Parts: sequence; structure tokens; C-alpha cells
Amino acid sequence: MEIKNIVEIAKAGLVQLTGFSSPAAIGINKEADIWHNTVEITEKSSAAPNLDLLGIYDVRVDASGNLLGYEKIGMRKRGDVQKG
Repeated sequence: MEIKNIVEIAKAGLVQLTGFSSPAAIGINKEADIWHNTVEITEKSSAAPNLDLLGIYDVRVDASGNLLGYEKIGMRKRGDVQKG
């Protein structure tokens, strides 16, 4: 299965499970047979878009495209600059 398909499965699954909208994939890596997708999703919209609250999730998908689970790993305001 191609990486783009794995990412789409992760994003669609997170929307379905959480009810939130506007997912964006921001990272992906593979450990053994599990794909870890880092996905940001809008959890609370604000009148000022830069104040939207974004949840950051690790969404796990296996090599066959089965959604295995997800975990919230962070949160930020859209306008916050993250230093690497």
C-alpha cells in the first residue's frame, strides 16, 4: 500500500472517530509493520482563524490499511510558532 493511502486512511479514521474536522498530515514514519501518522485536526474553531485549537494525534495504521488506534500527543493554537 502506498504512503499516500496510509495517510488518507489515518486522516479519515481520525475524523470519523473524533467528529472533528480539517485534518492535516504533518508527519509519518514506520516502526516494524505499523505506520505512525502525525495528524493535526481542528478541535475548536475561533472567530480569528489563528486562534483555532488544533489537536495533534499519533494515528496508527498497519501495512494492510487497518486503523489500529490513535492517541492525542499535543495541542496548539493555529497561530503558535513551533520551534524545532
